Amino acid sequence: KFFALIMSPVGDCNLLEYYSLALNDPDKSSLLRSFFGCLANALQYIHSIKIRHRDIKPHNILVRGDRVFLTDFGIALDWEELSRSTTTADSGKTWVYAAPEVAKYEKRNTAADVWSLGCVFLEMATVLKGQALPTLRKFFE
Repeated sequence: KFFALIMSPVGDCNLLEYYSLALNDPDKSSLLRSFFGCLANALQYIHSIKIRHRDIKPHNILVRGDRVFLTDFGIALDWEELSRSTTTADSGKTWVYAAPEVAKYEKRNTAADVWSLGCVFLEMATVLKGQALPTLRKFFE
């Protein structure tokens, strides 16, 4: 089964680029706070229609004005015809956002998307606390 999402408009920037804008702009920081709920709802929606994104990261989240869009469903999995969302097949991954079970090549399901979004949320919270991402990365070394 083939599925596609067509989006218009294109974003002004991706979320990673937006972090640097929000770091020094109170208005953009305020807007960044609103993205938590938007992204959580977007993920809940795609899971409710039996799609796993499998590559949630700031590069795949676009910002346009005051709106945020979850994008790049290139390696997403439609599990509508499967009995469950759990799989073992390898997929592309960005290691820093990969859930432990993905990194270990174990069975994974929608919880792996939730983990990835949680990693994005940690980055967003870091920026909202006035810290740059290298500070967060250094913390985990």
